[in-house]
Amino acid sequence: MKPCIIYLAQNTKKDQQYGRDSRSMLVKSLNLLYKNYNNQFGHDIIIFHEGDFDLKSQEEVISGRKEITFETIQFSLPDFLNPSEIPDKWDGLFGMGYRHMMRFYSLTIFNVLKNKGYDWFMRMDDDSFIHSKIEYNIFDFMAKNEYKYGYRALIKEPEKTSHGFSEMVLAYIKAEGIKPYTFLENFDSSIQLNKDAFSFKGKIKRKILSVIDSISTKLNHDLNNWPEPNEWNRWTFYTNFLVTHVDFWLRPDVQSFLHYFDRVAGGYKYRWGDHILQTATTQIFLPENKVHKFNDWTYEHATIKNGKLDWGGIYAGVGDEENPAVLEFKKKYGKVKIKNSY
Repeated sequence: MKPCIIYLAQNTKKDQQYGRDSRSMLVKSLNLLYKNYNNQFGHDIIIFHEGDFDLKSQEEVISGRKEITFETIQFSLPDFLNPSEIPDKWDGLFGMGYRHMMRFYSLTIFNVLKNKGYDWFMRMDDDSFIHSKIEYNIFDFMAKNEYKYGYRALIKEPEKTSHGFSEMVLAYIKAEGIKPYTFLENFDSSIQLNKDAFSFKGKIKRKILSVIDSISTKLNHDLNNWPEPNEWNRWTFYTNFLVTHVDFWLRPDVQSFLHYFDRVAGGYKYRWGDHILQTATTQIFLPENKVHKFNDWTYEHATIKNGKLDWGGIYAGVGDEENPAVLEFKKKYGKVKIKNSY
C-alpha cells in the first residue's frame, strides 16, 4: 500500500472566490492534521498548486515536515470544448479556477496519483480541519474492511447547481444498460427522506423498499419504469474530505462514466460539482458495503460570509460533542452545521 494526502491550494491572503486567507487556512489545516493524525502515521502529503508557491513559501509551509511536497499543475479548458460556450463566471460567482478545481477532483487526479505510484489518497481542502485525535491508520482501516470510498459528512446540493444532473445520470445508465447499486434509492416523490433515510450502511428505514426493488428488478427490462428526474433527493458526499482507492476510479466502466460527464462539460457550463459526480459514481458502481461514513472524530469545513455561517459547519464525532472546537464554533456562529447538512 502506498497512500497519500492531497491538497489543492493557493498562496494568497485573499482568494478570488471567497476573499479568504487561503495561505493561513492551509497552515492551520496542516497543523491540525499533524497534531491529530499525521505525526503518528507520517503519510506523504502533496500540495498541488498553480505555481504561486515559490521555494521560500514552500519552505515556510513545510516547516520541517519532510512528508510534505509541492507539485505544480497547469489548468486549462479541455481542447474538445468550445470556449465561447463557457462563461467566465458561472452565475456571476464561480470563476474558471473554481471549475478547473472541480474537473481536477472529478477526473484528472486519479491518473496523476496512479502515475506517481499511489494507490490510496485522502483529500483535504485548505479549510478542512480535523479537531480530534484519530488513533488508527485510516488507509489500513479502509483496506482491512474492504472499503473503496470513505467520507465524513453529507450535504444537500441546491437545485440551481444540480439542475439537469440526475437526468444525465439516468440517461447514461439507461443507454448503457447499467444496473446501479444504490443510485435509484435516492429518488422519492411521496416521502421526504430525512437524515436516517440516506445511509450506505443498511441502517435506514426504507418505507419505499417495494418501489425501489421493483425499479431495480425491471431496470434492464422495462425502459419505461424509471423515477422522474426531479425526484432526486440531492444528498451528496461533502468531498472536502474523502478517502478512496485509486484503482476503483480507473476501472474502464467508471472511466467511461466520468469521461461522459467531462465531454458534457457539466462542471464548466452548469457548475455540476465533483461531489455530486463522485456521489453518483459510487452509488452506481459500488455496493453499499464498500462505502464508509466516518463519524468517530470531529471535522470542520465551513464557508463563512460576512461573519456568518453560509455553508457546511462543524461535525462533532460521536461522544465528542463537548470538544472545545465544537463549543467555540457554536458560540461564534450559533449552530454546529447548517440544516441541510449532517
